Amino acid sequence: MTFWHKPAEKGPEGGNGPADDLPFFKRHALWNYLLLSFAGGLLFAAALPPLNLWFLGFFALTPLVWCASQLSWGKAALCGWVWGLGWALFAFQFLREIEWIVPYLLAPVMGIWPAVAGALISCIGRNLLFPAKVQAEPFEPRKNWLKERVPWYRVLLFVLAAAVVYTLVEWTRSRLFTWNDLSVTQWQNLLLIQICSVTGSYGVLFLVALAGSAAAALPFRKGWCIFLGVLALLFGNSVWGVMQKELIPSRFPKARKWHPLLIQGDLSQRRHAGEEQFREALKVYTELTAAAAKKFPKADVIVWPESAVPIPLRSAHTWGREYADSVRLLLAECRKPMLIGTLDFAFPRPLETTPGFTNSALYFDREGALRYKYDKIHRVPYGEYIPFRKYLPEFLIKMVDMGRDLTPGVNRTPLSIPGGPRLSVAICYEGVFGYLTREFALQGANVLVVLSNDAWYPRSSEPEQHLANSVMRAVETGLPMVRCGNNGGSLLVWPSGRVGEGLRAIGGDVTKPHYLQRGRSCGVIEVPYFDNPEPTFYVKHGEWLIGVFFVVFFAFCGTAAANHLKFRKLLPSPAKRR
Repeated sequence: MTFWHKPAEKGPEGGNGPADDLPFFKRHALWNYLLLSFAGGLLFAAALPPLNLWFLGFFALTPLVWCASQLSWGKAALCGWVWGLGWALFAFQFLREIEWIVPYLLAPVMGIWPAVAGALISCIGRNLLFPAKVQAEPFEPRKNWLKERVPWYRVLLFVLAAAVVYTLVEWTRSRLFTWNDLSVTQWQNLLLIQICSVTGSYGVLFLVALAGSAAAALPFRKGWCIFLGVLALLFGNSVWGVMQKELIPSRFPKARKWHPLLIQGDLSQRRHAGEEQFREALKVYTELTAAAAKKFPKADVIVWPESAVPIPLRSAHTWGREYADSVRLLLAECRKPMLIGTLDFAFPRPLETTPGFTNSALYFDREGALRYKYDKIHRVPYGEYIPFRKYLPEFLIKMVDMGRDLTPGVNRTPLSIPGGPRLSVAICYEGVFGYLTREFALQGANVLVVLSNDAWYPRSSEPEQHLANSVMRAVETGLPMVRCGNNGGSLLVWPSGRVGEGLRAIGGDVTKPHYLQRGRSCGVIEVPYFDNPEPTFYVKHGEWLIGVFFVVFFAFCGTAAANHLKFRKLLPSPAKRR
């Protein structure tokens, strides 16, 4: 195994030089490193829903960082990829409910990011641990250096570098497919996640990664001191979290109250709805709404989930006219505003003859007039559009294609309800993106509303994972979040990230928390809000922490490069080797 040069090269004083990787179980037993890395990925998956063994999240990164400190960058990348397999194969098993093969196709792709992290940790971290002179020595002196002579600050730099590198690599993934990062393992750890209001969820991700990196350094000299220091940092962060007024609802000063009536029809996924499915959906939602409006006469607004009825509301088709007529009659009967998740159309641009489809939320006032339209901005790749469609094999397109690519929206302006809150509306997957909810808060929203439909996944843990991935949006913005789902997860999330009151399925299992129950239901929840809430530090300054980490990352890269150049100078010239 090699790190920077071929095994045949000699150090300046003879011996094998730095050509050998440090041994773990056996000197060349790469399989042992790979198995250890895979086990680390399993720890990560176990810390996520449905198991929610959140404490394992603090050690999920430990095997990868340890292997990266022992191996060459290429083998560390392989370990990172295997670590990613252990995580993705189990954390994304819910995708089997679309097609059985999807998680097995996705896992190798998801492993690319931890592979990059492993390679970078090996390249940068080892140059921080070993000065050039020690790095050029044979194996035994380097082994003794780590156990007996390495200064504590070099161990600290290694631990910090590993956590920063992993956080930045995950940040790049969040621009493509943000789901189930390390921060999500702590979604029920309310004390820890309060830091999101300052740093965004990347602060939580960094702290969890830092704990895992510090645990990997325990075998090194003074490694236990670094680990105890990280534990003290986590404890201090938790103490700070206790001091936040948003943590306990009773600490809230008097707030205004908003009472949405959530309708949860519990319909199966209707990917290509026929007439029978359309009529069933329309009947379920109109009848359930009419009965609920009589039962809860003091409700402020009626809310339907994403694409409650699986056709465009304003379609010229006969079904569309029937759908629109039913909504008008319902508005006249209930005399309450309605916020409806539905398919709609984008206005044609010049030279276009056919409007595009949009995944939208439409708000009608109590007189039935359309007052607001929001079109989904961040579409689901391979669900609502096919990236690189013309380059992909036909069998893959047929597996996930909906028959059309949805048109993305651009409107970020909140919905201002007369005498009520200013709502930002996110549709389903959008609710997990911090950059988007931050933009909504900057536009003046004081309540977040998420319309979702998790009926794609009727038996798996995806609905709970969806909730877990979205709770920190409330903490980041300091705003309450109302979620209305088709088959579950219709509830309130407090600005602390605590899951509040929600709908229980009619005839559901009373032993389960309401957010795990699936089934038909309706009800009013009380949402506290403030007219002009003080923006959080994160809302004001965005992903400032990532900017700081990039500066630190390039400083580490410069230090590592300088150390490597010194190391190369210590090597004998080719002529001397001969």
